[in-house]
Amino acid sequence: MRLIVSFIMFFAFWATSLQAQKPITTEHGYRFVLHQNKGGMQPRRGETVIANVYVWVGDTLMSDSHNTQMGVYRYDLPDSSAQLSHVPPIMDAFLLMGKGDSATIYQNIDDKMRDFIPKRFAKETEIRFDILLIDIISLEAKKKAQQDVKIAADKIRDRCQTTIQSYRSGLLNQQIQTLPSGLKLYVDIPGKGPKVEAGELMKVHYYGFLADGTPFDNSFERRERLSFPAGGGQMIAGFDEGVLNLNHGTKAYLFIPANLAYGEQGGGPIPPNADLVYYIDVL
Repeated sequence: MRLIVSFIMFFAFWATSLQAQKPITTEHGYRFVLHQNKGGMQPRRGETVIANVYVWVGDTLMSDSHNTQMGVYRYDLPDSSAQLSHVPPIMDAFLLMGKGDSATIYQNIDDKMRDFIPKRFAKETEIRFDILLIDIISLEAKKKAQQDVKIAADKIRDRCQTTIQSYRSGLLNQQIQTLPSGLKLYVDIPGKGPKVEAGELMKVHYYGFLADGTPFDNSFERRERLSFPAGGGQMIAGFDEGVLNLNHGTKAYLFIPANLAYGEQGGGPIPPNADLVYYIDVL
């Protein structure tokens, strides 16, 4: 199926190239060809673009945005104050396109890049990016979305802090499961999925607190779940152990003693010998 989709996309770009404008050289030295100019809105610095992007070396498809988790390519255009040591070709391309446009931009393969390209492409001199600009998320829409996310995250924070205070007051004692390690679990909403198995790739939203309810980090405001292998040692011991005792779909609290967290050393905003609380939402 991927081969068929890729061939169709390749053919579409080849066909539209018959109507293409003459190649131009972008501000940062890339060769750019606009295939279709639909006169749509152009993105501004600081906005986010949604696109289909196909990356080719010669006639080999190296990357296809349809195969990403989101099924499209999402790129945040740096605002004008950003100091960039390197401007990627797609950034130059997006700033020369409008919504609905298709284009190709070429990047010369330099000596440093050849270290990361298979030897079978030794004779190739360029990387080709075929791009279809699907949508633009405006600065105003991004600001509103960020505000909405912050409001939602604040509601989660407030609910968690109420639960933490109930735990500290002993009101949850009958609902707490204490494991031999000293880790304590409180399941807020049981999951209907299978039990988490060691080694599987997890996707978890979390909100982290000190024992008194002071928040120090969360994934909700970033709008991106934390990915890690269950029980793989990438997380603190209490987090790893807690997840392995839950089912997919569970929303729960992990009350983690310091020796299963950051111990005597602490780390960042977490002081030495600090007990922690994590609210987690297991996908």
